[in-house]
Amino acid sequence: MLQQLERRSGPDCVTQAKLRILATTDLHMHILPYDYLSDRPVDGWGLTNTAQLIEAARAEEPNTILLDNGDFLHGTAMGDLVVEQYRAAGGEGAPKVHPMIAAMDFLGYDAGTLGNHDFDRGIGVLFDAIEQAGFPIVSANTILKRAAAATQDTTLVPPYAMLNRQIVDADGLPRNIRIGVIGFLPPGSLKLGHNSGTAPETRDIVETAQAFVPHLKARGADIIVALAHSGLGDATHTAGMENALLPLARVAGIDAIVGGHTHQIFPQQTSPGVGPDGLCESLNRVPTVVPGFWGSHLGVIDLALQHDGTGWQVCSGRAALRKVKASARLGANVKPDGEGATCDFPKWFQQLHQRTLSHMRTPIAHCAQDLENYFALVGADRATRLVQEAMRDHARRYQAEVLGGDLPVLASSAPFKSGGLAGAKYYTDVRAGQMTLRSLSDLYLFPNEQTLIRVTGAFMKDWLERSASLFNQVLSGQRAVPLKEACTPGYLLESVLGLTYLIDLSQPARLAPTLAASGLGGGRVVDLRHNGRLVADDDAFLLATSDFRACGGGGYPAAPTDQIIAMPPLAIRDVLKAYVEQAGVIAVGDEPIWQLAKVEGASIRFKSSPAAQMARQNYPWLSIRCVKDTDDDGFAHYEMEL
Repeated sequence: MLQQLERRSGPDCVTQAKLRILATTDLHMHILPYDYLSDRPVDGWGLTNTAQLIEAARAEEPNTILLDNGDFLHGTAMGDLVVEQYRAAGGEGAPKVHPMIAAMDFLGYDAGTLGNHDFDRGIGVLFDAIEQAGFPIVSANTILKRAAAATQDTTLVPPYAMLNRQIVDADGLPRNIRIGVIGFLPPGSLKLGHNSGTAPETRDIVETAQAFVPHLKARGADIIVALAHSGLGDATHTAGMENALLPLARVAGIDAIVGGHTHQIFPQQTSPGVGPDGLCESLNRVPTVVPGFWGSHLGVIDLALQHDGTGWQVCSGRAALRKVKASARLGANVKPDGEGATCDFPKWFQQLHQRTLSHMRTPIAHCAQDLENYFALVGADRATRLVQEAMRDHARRYQAEVLGGDLPVLASSAPFKSGGLAGAKYYTDVRAGQMTLRSLSDLYLFPNEQTLIRVTGAFMKDWLERSASLFNQVLSGQRAVPLKEACTPGYLLESVLGLTYLIDLSQPARLAPTLAASGLGGGRVVDLRHNGRLVADDDAFLLATSDFRACGGGGYPAAPTDQIIAMPPLAIRDVLKAYVEQAGVIAVGDEPIWQLAKVEGASIRFKSSPAAQMARQNYPWLSIRCVKDTDDDGFAHYEMEL
């Protein structure tokens, strides 16, 4: 159990009952402990593993509710197959209930909220799934029709749920309690709605909470739990902020918060705002958990309650995480490969697992070289390069056949599998030889659609400055400076095929970690060129990117609506599949798109997979050496001269 958080304790507080809140977030359809992209069983994630923690936590405390914080429907090959083939075909043995909903019902979830990626396959697919749920799914700031006040909006799903539960007090007597559960979606993160018309609107999280919390209290809520699909972010509230947990914690009346979205964990010793005593003052002493992703952690919030004659009050609270342990099994009946799920989960989980494996192993092309992204953070990434080449080819064809004109076409993408909290094996590595459908999913994880935008040179400079803001500053003569902070996800690093540029780490980032202008300098992106010519601010391009990035996802500049080109919806993975199948034999260019600028006498240090040592020969321009073969988390450490 990680560092705990105390709240509102005092000598006059008499605890009459306890309430335990269990929480998951960002499950992304990881039901079984199996990585379909690397085709191997895993120990560190999977809802069947998390279920072991749920069982144990419930056994310790009878007054328990289980909540989910969104992004549960999409994110694995099994989930894709459910949408695209298996469930749509309605074949014999096909599940009548979405597998994730069935699993959550089986585990007895009490309520949940929506995440932005739950909309990835359209609103129709979303509602087909959640309408079957045996528990309420809520979201207060996802709206179909905006009104003068948030409490008067027409919301996509109910804004909150009132859970009427019976708990046992300290004397062993049953008592009634009303628990208000309210949900929030990160503003500006929804897809553009190609699959199902216009995407819902979103309100600011804090604004919505300030309106609804008194409303819930007036409706008789004893306790209010906020399910906020949002990360820690900045402590200062700004309208429409994506990661708003810190200002949300200052909204009076909220008793507990579950966060997510950023695939981080909290509380932990390295979390922002955690002091030497383990208390997080910046969260206003509201017990808060951000329980990782894919079922890697279970959030546990314990509230001590007393009754004042009219209702329950929170005396104190403790928040902690429990991490999935290696080889955890639910009742020992679910093996790492999914086999043996006979009594704990429905048999068709195993059937669906086998169908997914067969589907993913379908051959489609031949690869003439290894495609990996072990050194993506220092500008060497064959895997993302193939995705960009496919996106640019599709955009060029569309311009030639439909749009006309001859604007230069750029393609932007990121290394979505880039280690981090997912571990040292979480990198893209497609070996030379036969390519399969698994290879395509390994190269591009998400069901994002390709979007085409008219952009200027100035827009692209801002785009790349956002990317370069991930890194730490490195001054002349400094040695082994960490390339980035451990909590900064590598998947935010977009590179752009069609441009060449340098990133000068000796300069301060033009953007702060909160994405606001730092005011510290002119930026890090230098020598930005197209076809050898310096890019001017008014140069015009077509940029192929994802619909998620086009609407500002990950803090990238949102494209003006009138500059987004209407085109038939097509998933980037389908773009990649068509490109690979047409080519037959795949090989990508090895020349760098971008490089780190020279900083006199300086070097950087970063983590990657131990397998990256074999890939160094693919990038002869990199001056890299391995300085630690394996750390406690399985990563190798590398040093690079600047």
